[in-house]
Amino acid sequence: MTKATTLSRTSGQLTLMSVLISVVAFALYQGVALVRAGVFEYPLDDVYIHLAVAEQIAAGGYGVNPGEFTSAASSPIYPFLLTAFAGTAAQAWLPLFWNTVAMLLGAVLWARIVSKSGASRGWMLTFAALGPLAFNFAGAAMVGMEHSLHVLASLAVLRGLQIQMDEGRISWLLVAGMVLGPMIRFEGLAVTGGGALVLLLMGRTAIAIGLFAAASALVAGFMYFLTSLGLEPLPNSVMAKLSGSGHDRFSPADLPIKLLVQLFSSKAVVLLITVLCAVALLARPGIDRRLRTLLVGAAFTGFGHLLLGQFGWFERYELYAMTFVLGLVMMVVLRDETLHTMRLLLLVGFGFLGAAYGHWLLFNGTNGPNAIYSQHGNMSRFVKEVYQKPVAVNDLGYVVWANDNQVLDLWGLASYEALKIRLDDPYPGWAADLVSDAGVELAIVYDRWIDEGIGADWIKVGTLTFTGGPAFLGGYDVSFYATVPTAADGIRRQLTEYAPRVQGDAVLTVIDEGAG
Repeated sequence: MTKATTLSRTSGQLTLMSVLISVVAFALYQGVALVRAGVFEYPLDDVYIHLAVAEQIAAGGYGVNPGEFTSAASSPIYPFLLTAFAGTAAQAWLPLFWNTVAMLLGAVLWARIVSKSGASRGWMLTFAALGPLAFNFAGAAMVGMEHSLHVLASLAVLRGLQIQMDEGRISWLLVAGMVLGPMIRFEGLAVTGGGALVLLLMGRTAIAIGLFAAASALVAGFMYFLTSLGLEPLPNSVMAKLSGSGHDRFSPADLPIKLLVQLFSSKAVVLLITVLCAVALLARPGIDRRLRTLLVGAAFTGFGHLLLGQFGWFERYELYAMTFVLGLVMMVVLRDETLHTMRLLLLVGFGFLGAAYGHWLLFNGTNGPNAIYSQHGNMSRFVKEVYQKPVAVNDLGYVVWANDNQVLDLWGLASYEALKIRLDDPYPGWAADLVSDAGVELAIVYDRWIDEGIGADWIKVGTLTFTGGPAFLGGYDVSFYATVPTAADGIRRQLTEYAPRVQGDAVLTVIDEGAG
Protein backbone atom coordinates (compact mmCIF):
# COMPACT_ATOMS: atom_id res chain seq x y z
CA MET A 1 0.00 0.00 0.00
CA THR A 2 1.46 3.35 -1.02
CA LYS A 3 1.83 6.28 1.37
CA ALA A 4 -0.74 8.26 -0.63
CA THR A 5 -3.26 5.42 -0.31
CA THR A 6 -2.65 5.20 3.43
CA LEU A 7 -3.13 8.94 3.87
CA SER A 8 -6.29 8.85 1.79
CA ARG A 9 -7.71 6.00 3.85
CA THR A 10 -6.84 7.78 7.11
CA SER A 11 -8.46 10.96 5.85
CA GLY A 12 -11.62 9.03 5.00
CA GLN A 13 -11.68 7.44 8.45
CA LEU A 14 -11.25 10.81 10.13
CA THR A 15 -14.06 12.30 8.05
CA LEU A 16 -16.40 9.42 8.83
CA MET A 17 -15.59 9.70 12.54
CA SER A 18 -16.08 13.46 12.68
CA VAL A 19 -19.37 13.32 10.77
CA LEU A 20 -20.72 10.36 12.75
CA ILE A 21 -19.95 11.95 16.11
CA SER A 22 -21.64 15.18 15.02
CA VAL A 23 -24.71 13.36 13.70
CA VAL A 24 -25.04 11.08 16.73
CA ALA A 25 -24.74 14.01 19.15
CA PHE A 26 -27.25 16.02 17.11
CA ALA A 27 -29.69 13.10 17.01
CA LEU A 28 -29.26 12.55 20.74
CA TYR A 29 -29.95 16.18 21.64
CA GLN A 30 -32.91 16.41 19.29
CA GLY A 31 -34.28 13.07 20.46
CA VAL A 32 -34.20 14.03 24.14
CA ALA A 33 -35.70 17.43 23.30
CA LEU A 34 -38.47 15.79 21.28
CA VAL A 35 -39.36 13.50 24.17
CA ARG A 36 -39.46 16.45 26.57
CA ALA A 37 -41.53 18.75 24.36
CA GLY A 38 -43.61 16.20 22.45
CA VAL A 39 -43.09 18.20 19.26
CA PHE A 40 -40.14 19.60 17.31
CA GLU A 41 -39.24 23.12 18.39
CA TYR A 42 -36.16 25.33 18.51
CA PRO A 43 -34.65 25.99 21.94
CA LEU A 44 -34.55 29.78 21.44
CA ASP A 45 -37.32 32.04 20.18
CA ASP A 46 -34.63 34.22 18.56
CA VAL A 47 -34.91 31.94 15.53
CA TYR A 48 -38.31 33.45 14.87
CA ILE A 49 -36.83 36.97 14.78
CA HIS A 50 -34.74 35.89 11.79
CA LEU A 51 -37.77 34.22 10.23
CA ALA A 52 -39.85 37.37 10.72
CA VAL A 53 -37.15 39.54 9.15
CA ALA A 54 -36.89 37.06 6.27
CA GLU A 55 -40.65 37.27 5.84
CA GLN A 56 -40.46 41.05 5.51
CA ILE A 57 -37.48 40.82 3.12
CA ALA A 58 -39.51 38.51 0.89
CA ALA A 59 -42.28 41.12 0.94
CA GLY A 60 -39.87 43.88 -0.06
CA GLY A 61 -39.24 45.35 3.39
CA TYR A 62 -36.71 44.97 6.18
CA GLY A 63 -37.79 44.53 9.78
CA VAL A 64 -40.36 42.50 11.70
CA ASN A 65 -43.55 44.49 11.16
CA PRO A 66 -45.10 45.20 7.74
CA GLY A 67 -44.22 48.68 6.50
CA GLU A 68 -41.76 49.38 9.33
CA PHE A 69 -37.97 49.35 8.92
CA THR A 70 -36.05 47.92 11.90
CA SER A 71 -32.73 46.13 12.34
CA ALA A 72 -33.70 43.28 14.65
CA ALA A 73 -31.53 40.53 13.15
CA SER A 74 -28.10 39.80 14.64
CA SER A 75 -26.79 38.54 11.30
CA PRO A 76 -26.60 40.56 8.07
CA ILE A 77 -26.83 37.54 5.79
CA TYR A 78 -28.74 34.82 7.67
CA PRO A 79 -32.29 36.22 7.22
CA PHE A 80 -31.75 36.25 3.45
CA LEU A 81 -31.17 32.47 3.60
CA LEU A 82 -34.58 32.05 5.24
CA THR A 83 -36.73 33.88 2.70
CA ALA A 84 -37.89 30.76 0.84
CA PHE A 85 -41.43 29.65 1.70
CA ALA A 86 -42.06 32.97 3.51
CA GLY A 87 -45.67 33.20 4.60
CA THR A 88 -46.01 29.43 5.00
CA ALA A 89 -45.36 26.99 7.83
CA ALA A 90 -42.60 25.39 5.74
CA GLN A 91 -40.39 28.42 6.31
CA ALA A 92 -39.91 27.35 9.94
CA TRP A 93 -37.90 24.31 8.79
CA LEU A 94 -35.25 26.37 6.96
CA PRO A 95 -33.14 27.08 10.08
CA LEU A 96 -32.97 23.33 10.73
CA PHE A 97 -31.94 22.71 7.11
CA TRP A 98 -29.17 25.32 7.00
CA ASN A 99 -27.81 24.33 10.40
CA THR A 100 -27.71 20.66 9.51
CA VAL A 101 -25.85 21.43 6.28
CA ALA A 102 -23.39 23.71 8.12
CA MET A 103 -22.81 21.09 10.81
CA LEU A 104 -22.04 18.35 8.28
CA LEU A 105 -19.75 20.56 6.20
CA GLY A 106 -18.02 21.71 9.37
CA ALA A 107 -17.40 18.12 10.44
CA VAL A 108 -15.90 17.30 7.03
CA LEU A 109 -13.71 20.41 7.07
CA TRP A 110 -12.51 19.72 10.61
CA ALA A 111 -11.50 16.19 9.65
CA ARG A 112 -9.61 17.56 6.66
CA ILE A 113 -7.72 20.03 8.86
CA VAL A 114 -6.75 17.28 11.30
CA SER A 115 -5.73 14.88 8.51
CA LYS A 116 -3.31 17.49 7.15
CA SER A 117 -1.81 18.27 10.55
CA GLY A 118 1.23 16.03 10.07
CA ALA A 119 0.64 14.20 13.36
CA SER A 120 0.63 10.46 13.99
CA ARG A 121 -2.52 8.50 13.31
CA GLY A 122 -3.38 8.22 17.01
CA TRP A 123 -3.24 11.96 17.61
CA MET A 124 -5.28 12.62 14.47
CA LEU A 125 -8.00 10.17 15.47
CA THR A 126 -8.17 11.71 18.92
CA PHE A 127 -8.56 15.30 17.78
CA ALA A 128 -10.88 14.35 14.92
CA ALA A 129 -13.18 12.73 17.47
CA LEU A 130 -12.99 15.46 20.11
CA GLY A 131 -13.27 18.50 17.81
CA PRO A 132 -17.00 18.25 17.00
CA LEU A 133 -17.77 17.90 20.71
CA ALA A 134 -15.32 20.56 21.92
CA PHE A 135 -16.69 23.07 19.42
CA ASN A 136 -20.30 22.04 20.03
CA PHE A 137 -21.15 21.39 16.38
CA ALA A 138 -24.38 19.59 17.28
CA GLY A 139 -25.45 22.07 19.96
CA ALA A 140 -24.97 25.04 17.65
CA ALA A 141 -26.99 23.31 14.94
CA MET A 142 -29.75 22.51 17.41
CA VAL A 143 -30.18 26.19 18.26
CA GLY A 144 -31.18 27.00 14.68
CA MET A 145 -29.43 30.37 14.57
CA GLU A 146 -26.49 31.52 12.41
CA HIS A 147 -23.79 30.15 14.70
CA SER A 148 -23.21 26.89 12.80
CA LEU A 149 -22.51 28.93 9.68
CA HIS A 150 -20.22 31.16 11.75
CA VAL A 151 -18.23 28.12 12.95
CA LEU A 152 -18.09 26.85 9.36
CA ALA A 153 -16.59 30.19 8.24
CA SER A 154 -13.93 29.92 10.97
CA LEU A 155 -13.09 26.40 9.84
CA ALA A 156 -12.79 27.62 6.25
CA VAL A 157 -10.24 30.22 7.34
CA LEU A 158 -8.38 27.59 9.37
CA ARG A 159 -8.15 25.23 6.42
CA GLY A 160 -7.24 28.10 4.10
CA LEU A 161 -4.33 29.15 6.31
CA GLN A 162 -3.19 25.55 6.49
CA ILE A 163 -3.18 25.33 2.69
CA GLN A 164 -1.26 28.60 2.46
CA MET A 165 1.31 27.30 4.96
CA ASP A 166 1.75 23.89 3.31
CA GLU A 167 1.24 24.64 -0.37
CA GLY A 168 1.88 28.37 -0.67
CA ARG A 169 -1.42 29.08 -2.39
CA ILE A 170 -4.57 31.01 -1.56
CA SER A 171 -7.58 28.70 -1.36
CA TRP A 172 -11.15 29.69 -2.13
CA LEU A 173 -11.95 28.51 1.40
CA LEU A 174 -9.72 31.22 2.85
CA VAL A 175 -11.28 33.88 0.66
CA ALA A 176 -14.84 32.80 1.44
CA GLY A 177 -14.23 32.43 5.17
CA MET A 178 -12.44 35.74 5.64
CA VAL A 179 -14.78 37.79 3.46
CA LEU A 180 -18.15 36.26 4.36
CA GLY A 181 -17.51 35.43 8.03
CA PRO A 182 -18.25 38.98 9.25
CA MET A 183 -21.45 38.99 7.21
CA ILE A 184 -22.66 35.97 9.15
CA ARG A 185 -21.87 37.73 12.42
CA PHE A 186 -19.89 40.90 12.95
CA GLU A 187 -17.60 39.05 15.41
CA GLY A 188 -16.23 37.33 12.32
CA LEU A 189 -13.99 40.38 11.92
CA ALA A 190 -11.90 38.94 14.76
CA VAL A 191 -11.20 35.84 12.66
CA THR A 192 -10.72 37.89 9.50
CA GLY A 193 -8.28 40.11 11.37
CA GLY A 194 -6.44 37.12 12.79
CA GLY A 195 -6.25 35.53 9.36
CA ALA A 196 -4.99 38.78 7.80
CA LEU A 197 -2.24 39.00 10.44
CA VAL A 198 -1.13 35.46 9.65
CA LEU A 199 -1.03 36.23 5.92
CA LEU A 200 0.94 39.43 6.53
CA LEU A 201 3.54 37.56 8.56
CA MET A 202 3.71 34.89 5.85
CA GLY A 203 4.58 37.58 3.33
CA ARG A 204 1.21 37.67 1.56
CA THR A 205 0.72 41.38 2.17
CA ALA A 206 -1.48 42.22 -0.80
CA ILE A 207 -3.80 39.27 -0.19
CA ALA A 208 -4.04 40.05 3.53
CA ILE A 209 -4.94 43.68 2.93
CA GLY A 210 -7.27 42.82 0.08
CA LEU A 211 -9.27 40.23 2.00
CA PHE A 212 -9.56 42.35 5.12
CA ALA A 213 -10.57 45.34 2.99
CA ALA A 214 -13.20 43.26 1.15
CA ALA A 215 -14.67 42.01 4.43
CA SER A 216 -14.67 45.52 5.89
CA ALA A 217 -16.29 46.90 2.74
CA LEU A 218 -19.14 44.41 2.99
CA VAL A 219 -19.70 45.29 6.64
CA ALA A 220 -19.56 49.00 5.79
CA GLY A 221 -21.97 48.38 2.92
CA PHE A 222 -24.44 46.70 5.25
CA MET A 223 -24.13 49.58 7.71
CA TYR A 224 -24.78 52.01 4.86
CA PHE A 225 -27.83 49.95 3.90
CA LEU A 226 -29.19 50.32 7.45
CA THR A 227 -28.57 54.07 7.54
CA SER A 228 -30.23 54.45 4.11
CA LEU A 229 -33.38 53.06 5.76
CA GLY A 230 -33.13 55.67 8.50
CA LEU A 231 -31.71 53.19 11.03
CA GLU A 232 -28.61 53.17 13.19
CA PRO A 233 -25.45 51.76 11.51
CA LEU A 234 -25.29 48.82 13.93
CA PRO A 235 -28.22 46.40 14.34
CA ASN A 236 -30.19 46.99 17.53
CA SER A 237 -29.45 43.43 18.62
CA VAL A 238 -25.69 44.09 18.48
CA MET A 239 -26.03 47.21 20.64
CA ALA A 240 -28.32 45.38 23.05
CA LYS A 241 -25.96 42.40 23.35
CA LEU A 242 -22.97 44.67 24.01
CA SER A 243 -24.85 45.90 27.06
CA GLY A 244 -25.65 42.35 28.14
CA SER A 245 -28.76 42.14 30.30
CA GLY A 246 -28.13 45.51 31.91
CA HIS A 247 -29.73 48.89 31.42
CA ASP A 248 -26.63 50.90 30.53
CA ARG A 249 -24.79 51.35 27.26
CA PHE A 250 -21.49 49.57 26.75
CA SER A 251 -18.41 51.76 27.14
CA PRO A 252 -14.72 50.96 26.40
CA ALA A 253 -14.07 51.85 30.03
CA ASP A 254 -16.05 48.73 30.94
CA LEU A 255 -13.55 46.39 29.23
CA PRO A 256 -11.50 45.43 32.34
CA ILE A 257 -14.66 44.66 34.30
CA LYS A 258 -16.12 42.82 31.32
CA LEU A 259 -13.01 40.62 31.08
CA LEU A 260 -13.23 39.74 34.77
CA VAL A 261 -16.91 38.89 34.42
CA GLN A 262 -16.13 36.75 31.38
CA LEU A 263 -13.86 34.57 33.49
CA PHE A 264 -16.83 33.36 35.50
CA SER A 265 -17.43 31.21 32.42
CA SER A 266 -15.30 28.06 32.35
CA LYS A 267 -15.19 28.33 28.54
CA ALA A 268 -13.66 31.80 28.83
CA VAL A 269 -11.02 30.38 31.16
CA VAL A 270 -10.19 27.68 28.61
CA LEU A 271 -9.90 30.29 25.85
CA LEU A 272 -7.69 32.51 28.03
CA ILE A 273 -5.39 29.62 28.93
CA THR A 274 -5.14 28.69 25.25
CA VAL A 275 -4.25 32.26 24.30
CA LEU A 276 -1.64 32.44 27.06
CA CYS A 277 -0.17 29.15 25.81
CA ALA A 278 0.03 30.65 22.32
CA VAL A 279 1.87 33.67 23.72
CA ALA A 280 4.23 31.40 25.68
CA LEU A 281 4.99 29.39 22.54
CA LEU A 282 5.80 32.59 20.69
CA ALA A 283 8.53 33.23 23.25
CA ARG A 284 9.91 29.70 22.91
CA PRO A 285 13.05 29.41 20.75
CA GLY A 286 13.10 26.93 17.92
CA ILE A 287 9.46 27.25 16.82
CA ASP A 288 9.17 27.23 13.05
CA ARG A 289 8.54 30.70 11.59
CA ARG A 290 5.37 29.62 9.80
CA LEU A 291 3.95 28.15 12.99
CA ARG A 292 4.70 31.39 14.82
CA THR A 293 2.44 33.24 12.43
CA LEU A 294 -0.45 30.93 13.40
CA LEU A 295 0.16 31.67 17.07
CA VAL A 296 -0.06 35.41 16.42
CA GLY A 297 -3.44 34.91 14.75
CA ALA A 298 -4.65 32.79 17.68
CA ALA A 299 -3.60 35.41 20.23
CA PHE A 300 -5.25 38.25 18.27
CA THR A 301 -8.60 36.53 17.83
CA GLY A 302 -8.63 35.05 21.32
CA PHE A 303 -7.93 38.32 23.10
CA GLY A 304 -10.39 40.08 20.82
CA HIS A 305 -13.23 37.79 21.78
CA LEU A 306 -12.34 37.84 25.48
CA LEU A 307 -12.55 41.63 25.46
CA LEU A 308 -15.48 42.26 23.13
CA GLY A 309 -17.33 38.99 22.68
CA GLN A 310 -19.87 37.02 24.68
CA PHE A 311 -19.86 33.58 26.26
CA GLY A 312 -22.76 31.26 26.89
CA TRP A 313 -26.28 32.41 25.93
CA PHE A 314 -27.18 28.80 25.13
CA GLU A 315 -23.50 27.90 24.60
CA ARG A 316 -23.16 29.51 21.18
CA TYR A 317 -21.53 32.95 21.10
CA GLU A 318 -17.95 31.83 21.71
CA LEU A 319 -17.89 28.83 19.37
CA TYR A 320 -16.45 30.60 16.32
CA ALA A 321 -13.51 31.91 18.41
CA MET A 322 -12.98 28.60 20.20
CA THR A 323 -12.84 26.80 16.86
CA PHE A 324 -10.37 29.23 15.32
CA VAL A 325 -8.06 29.75 18.30
CA LEU A 326 -7.89 26.16 19.52
CA GLY A 327 -7.67 24.96 15.92
CA LEU A 328 -4.65 27.18 15.21
CA VAL A 329 -2.89 26.08 18.40
CA MET A 330 -3.63 22.44 17.56
CA MET A 331 -2.08 22.89 14.11
CA VAL A 332 1.07 24.21 15.80
CA VAL A 333 1.49 21.60 18.54
CA LEU A 334 0.75 18.67 16.22
CA ARG A 335 3.46 19.85 13.80
CA ASP A 336 6.15 20.10 16.47
CA GLU A 337 6.88 16.79 18.20
CA THR A 338 8.83 18.56 20.96
CA LEU A 339 5.60 20.12 22.26
CA HIS A 340 4.34 16.91 23.85
CA THR A 341 3.29 18.57 27.12
CA MET A 342 1.41 21.27 25.23
CA ARG A 343 -0.38 18.58 23.22
CA LEU A 344 -1.57 16.94 26.42
CA LEU A 345 -2.72 20.28 27.81
CA LEU A 346 -4.64 21.02 24.62
CA LEU A 347 -6.13 17.54 24.75
CA VAL A 348 -7.41 18.25 28.26
CA GLY A 349 -8.93 21.50 27.01
CA PHE A 350 -10.72 19.74 24.14
CA GLY A 351 -11.97 17.03 26.48
CA PHE A 352 -13.21 19.51 29.07
CA LEU A 353 -15.08 21.58 26.49
CA GLY A 354 -16.71 18.51 24.96
CA ALA A 355 -17.85 17.25 28.35
CA ALA A 356 -19.04 20.67 29.52
CA TYR A 357 -21.08 21.41 26.39
CA GLY A 358 -22.52 17.89 26.26
CA HIS A 359 -23.50 17.87 29.93
CA TRP A 360 -25.22 21.26 29.78
CA LEU A 361 -27.12 20.43 26.61
CA LEU A 362 -28.33 17.04 27.79
CA PHE A 363 -29.49 18.20 31.22
CA ASN A 364 -30.54 21.79 30.48
CA GLY A 365 -30.43 22.66 26.80
CA THR A 366 -32.68 19.84 25.67
CA ASN A 367 -35.48 21.36 27.73
CA GLY A 368 -35.21 24.55 25.70
CA PRO A 369 -37.60 23.43 22.95
CA ASN A 370 -40.17 22.46 25.58
CA ALA A 371 -39.82 25.86 27.21
CA ILE A 372 -40.23 27.74 23.93
CA TYR A 373 -43.16 25.57 22.84
CA SER A 374 -44.87 25.93 26.22
CA GLN A 375 -44.21 29.61 26.89
CA HIS A 376 -43.52 31.51 23.67
CA GLY A 377 -45.65 29.14 21.63
CA ASN A 378 -48.68 29.80 23.80
CA MET A 379 -48.03 33.55 23.75
CA SER A 380 -47.88 33.37 19.97
CA ARG A 381 -50.99 31.25 19.59
CA PHE A 382 -53.01 33.49 21.90
CA VAL A 383 -51.97 36.69 20.13
CA LYS A 384 -52.47 35.36 16.59
CA GLU A 385 -55.51 33.13 17.04
CA VAL A 386 -57.49 34.88 19.79
CA TYR A 387 -56.38 38.46 20.43
CA GLN A 388 -55.53 39.44 16.83
CA LYS A 389 -54.53 43.04 17.59
CA PRO A 390 -51.25 44.93 18.05
CA VAL A 391 -49.32 43.84 21.13
CA ALA A 392 -46.20 44.85 23.09
CA VAL A 393 -43.58 42.33 24.25
CA ASN A 394 -40.11 42.46 25.73
CA ASP A 395 -38.88 39.13 24.36
CA LEU A 396 -39.29 39.34 20.62
CA GLY A 397 -39.56 36.17 18.55
CA TYR A 398 -42.38 33.69 18.16
CA VAL A 399 -45.08 36.33 18.63
CA VAL A 400 -43.89 38.45 15.70
CA TRP A 401 -43.35 35.72 13.09
CA ALA A 402 -46.30 35.21 10.70
CA ASN A 403 -48.22 37.95 12.50
CA ASP A 404 -49.96 40.60 10.39
CA ASN A 405 -50.51 42.86 13.39
CA GLN A 406 -47.88 45.19 14.84
CA VAL A 407 -45.62 43.88 17.60
CA LEU A 408 -43.95 46.60 19.70
CA ASP A 409 -40.61 45.42 21.08
CA LEU A 410 -39.99 47.01 24.48
CA TRP A 411 -36.50 45.51 24.88
CA GLY A 412 -35.34 47.28 21.75
CA LEU A 413 -34.19 44.61 19.29
CA ALA A 414 -36.79 45.88 16.83
CA SER A 415 -37.18 49.40 18.19
CA TYR A 416 -34.26 51.77 18.51
CA GLU A 417 -36.46 54.20 20.44
CA ALA A 418 -37.14 51.55 23.09
CA LEU A 419 -33.47 50.52 23.16
CA LYS A 420 -32.31 54.12 23.55
CA ILE A 421 -34.70 54.85 26.41
CA ARG A 422 -33.93 51.57 28.18
CA LEU A 423 -30.18 52.13 28.04
CA ASP A 424 -29.97 55.92 28.39
CA ASP A 425 -33.01 57.11 30.34
CA PRO A 426 -35.22 54.37 31.82
CA TYR A 427 -37.53 56.78 33.68
CA PRO A 428 -40.61 55.53 35.56
CA GLY A 429 -43.33 54.60 33.12
CA TRP A 430 -41.15 54.74 29.99
CA ALA A 431 -42.63 51.54 28.56
CA ALA A 432 -46.13 52.84 29.21
CA ASP A 433 -45.39 55.94 27.14
CA LEU A 434 -44.14 53.86 24.19
CA VAL A 435 -47.17 51.59 24.39
CA SER A 436 -49.54 54.54 24.58
CA ASP A 437 -47.95 56.23 21.58
CA ALA A 438 -48.32 53.00 19.59
CA GLY A 439 -51.95 52.57 20.59
CA VAL A 440 -51.30 49.12 22.02
CA GLU A 441 -53.71 47.79 24.66
CA LEU A 442 -51.94 44.53 25.63
CA ALA A 443 -48.40 44.07 26.92
CA ILE A 444 -46.93 40.61 27.51
CA VAL A 445 -43.74 41.01 29.53
CA TYR A 446 -41.37 39.66 32.15
CA ASP A 447 -41.95 42.08 35.02
CA ARG A 448 -38.31 42.28 36.11
CA TRP A 449 -37.17 43.10 32.56
CA ILE A 450 -39.34 46.21 32.34
CA ASP A 451 -39.30 47.03 36.06
CA GLU A 452 -40.19 50.69 36.66
CA GLY A 453 -41.16 51.10 33.01
CA ILE A 454 -44.48 49.39 33.71
CA GLY A 455 -47.33 51.88 33.60
CA ALA A 456 -48.99 52.93 36.86
CA ASP A 457 -52.41 52.36 35.32
CA TRP A 458 -51.59 49.00 33.71
CA ILE A 459 -53.80 46.19 34.98
CA LYS A 460 -52.39 42.68 35.25
CA VAL A 461 -55.04 40.38 33.81
CA GLY A 462 -53.14 37.12 33.56
CA THR A 463 -49.96 35.14 34.11
CA LEU A 464 -48.52 32.35 31.98
CA THR A 465 -46.28 30.10 34.07
CA PHE A 466 -43.85 27.56 32.63
CA THR A 467 -43.93 24.42 34.79
CA GLY A 468 -41.54 22.19 32.86
CA GLY A 469 -38.45 22.52 35.04
CA PRO A 470 -35.12 24.34 34.50
CA ALA A 471 -34.91 26.03 31.11
CA PHE A 472 -33.20 28.87 29.26
CA LEU A 473 -35.90 31.51 29.55
CA GLY A 474 -36.10 35.18 30.43
CA GLY A 475 -38.41 34.18 33.26
CA TYR A 476 -40.79 31.40 34.19
CA ASP A 477 -43.73 33.79 34.62
CA VAL A 478 -44.99 36.04 31.84
CA SER A 479 -47.42 38.79 32.78
CA PHE A 480 -50.33 39.93 30.61
CA TYR A 481 -51.18 43.59 31.17
CA ALA A 482 -54.10 45.60 29.91
CA THR A 483 -52.36 48.90 29.24
CA VAL A 484 -55.70 50.68 29.00
CA PRO A 485 -58.09 50.00 31.91
CA THR A 486 -61.11 49.80 29.61
CA ALA A 487 -59.50 46.90 27.71
CA ALA A 488 -59.02 44.74 30.82
CA ASP A 489 -62.38 42.93 30.81
CA GLY A 490 -62.16 42.02 27.14
CA ILE A 491 -58.64 40.65 27.47
CA ARG A 492 -59.67 38.65 30.55
CA ARG A 493 -62.49 37.04 28.56
CA GLN A 494 -60.09 36.14 25.77
CA LEU A 495 -57.55 34.69 28.21
CA THR A 496 -60.32 32.67 29.86
CA GLU A 497 -61.32 31.37 26.43
CA TYR A 498 -57.74 30.40 25.60
CA ALA A 499 -56.76 28.89 29.00
CA PRO A 500 -58.15 25.39 28.28
CA ARG A 501 -56.22 25.35 25.00
CA VAL A 502 -52.80 25.98 26.55
CA GLN A 503 -50.28 23.49 25.16
CA GLY A 504 -47.20 22.00 26.77
CA ASP A 505 -45.97 22.48 30.33
CA ALA A 506 -47.61 25.80 31.12
CA VAL A 507 -50.50 27.15 33.15
CA LEU A 508 -52.42 30.29 32.24
CA THR A 509 -53.95 32.01 35.27
CA VAL A 510 -56.55 34.70 34.65
CA ILE A 511 -56.50 37.45 37.28
CA ASP A 512 -59.97 38.72 38.12
CA GLU A 513 -60.75 42.37 38.77
CA GLY A 514 -59.62 43.37 42.25
CA ALA A 515 -57.36 40.30 42.67
CA GLY A 516 -53.61 40.57 43.35
